[in-house]
Amino acid sequence: GMMRGKAYTDTASEYWSNLSAIPYEYLYETSVGIRRGMWSVSWFKELLGEAAEEKAKSMGTSVEELLEREARLISPGSEGLITVGEFLAPNNMPYRKAMFIGFDGRHKRAHMYRSILEAIAMTMKMSVDAMCEEQGIKPRQVIVSGGGSNSPLFMQIFADVFGIRSVRNVINNAAGLGAAINVAVGTGAYPDYETAIGKMVRIRDSFEPDLEHREIYEKIINNIYRDIKDYSDPVNKKIYELFG
Repeated sequence: GMMRGKAYTDTASEYWSNLSAIPYEYLYETSVGIRRGMWSVSWFKELLGEAAEEKAKSMGTSVEELLEREARLISPGSEGLITVGEFLAPNNMPYRKAMFIGFDGRHKRAHMYRSILEAIAMTMKMSVDAMCEEQGIKPRQVIVSGGGSNSPLFMQIFADVFGIRSVRNVINNAAGLGAAINVAVGTGAYPDYETAIGKMVRIRDSFEPDLEHREIYEKIINNIYRDIKDYSDPVNKKIYELFG
């Protein structure tokens, strides 16, 4: 998670202060994030194989849209299926691995898909909360960029998990748009960054949180997700000893 700021610090424990393209500003980045977030969605899609491709084709849609339709019918929390989204282990904890915990006969591919999305959002929520608490601020909305923002379900999950409005921009490639803004200011097309941002950044739509869903996700985070690696780490350490 990232946010803008005007003060530099090298003593914060929950975020880094990076130089911003905007003079006298900084870009704060959470010190703990999620690695291979949307990559895991692509991995899961490929895991489903040709059968899913053929079914989606017969319905005149894509596998992503097929999963989206099915997962919308699943209630928040994926009926108890929890994803530990460690698809790329940290350098200092190479034993960490991704896990699905809580399977039973109810769970199908839509549960797995939704659980992956929820894991991404809940991991980001905990990291952003820690950063904002250290700064003594409270966010009003979260902007989701990249491929994940193409999913209305993902946008709604973010709103529900964070308990605030989630928005996506017309151009959801944040890095590409940021580069274009730098060029616009650098070439004098716009006199300053605020003008360029005002002209070039346009919100596509927004998603309001469902308060009942927010309560469910708060219970999952506080009672399950916050401490889940205390239980998954010992098992994964044994797996790592045998298989790396």
